[in-house]
Amino acid sequence: MRGFIAAITLLLALTGAGTAVAFEEVNKSFLGGLAVDGHDSTAYFTKSGPAEGEDEYSVDYKGATWRFVDAKSRDLFAADPESYAPQYGGYCSNQMSLGNLSDVDPGVWLIYDGKLYLFGHDAGRIRWQNTGIAERIRDADQNWQKYLASK
Repeated sequence: MRGFIAAITLLLALTGAGTAVAFEEVNKSFLGGLAVDGHDSTAYFTKSGPAEGEDEYSVDYKGATWRFVDAKSRDLFAADPESYAPQYGGYCSNQMSLGNLSDVDPGVWLIYDGKLYLFGHDAGRIRWQNTGIAERIRDADQNWQKYLASK
């Protein structure tokens, strides 16, 4: 029995189960710390949709690498990152309104009142549009502040 418990303990330690994951202010992809899964966050405003960024046009901001389609987009972001970075660090806006951290699909997005909101699924974006965007933002803002305070 003692050997069985030791084996389970070792397995849990090796897989990382039971360890807390630190909250990061920017949602970084599994692709090496990329914000917005490597998509150009300025493109949502200037090209009316997502566009994959290039490694040669990148900026480090809040511990993540942000990629852009060209030098003009990179410089636009660098001059005013808060205007172009997605809300809630690039985590799913719908899930944030429910108090959860969740990944996004860069192809599911919404610009409201000059701010970029990303979603994990179209159902979340539709929920926001059908139940009142301003109310969902209020909920998400409150939950985001709780996450930032726990950092």
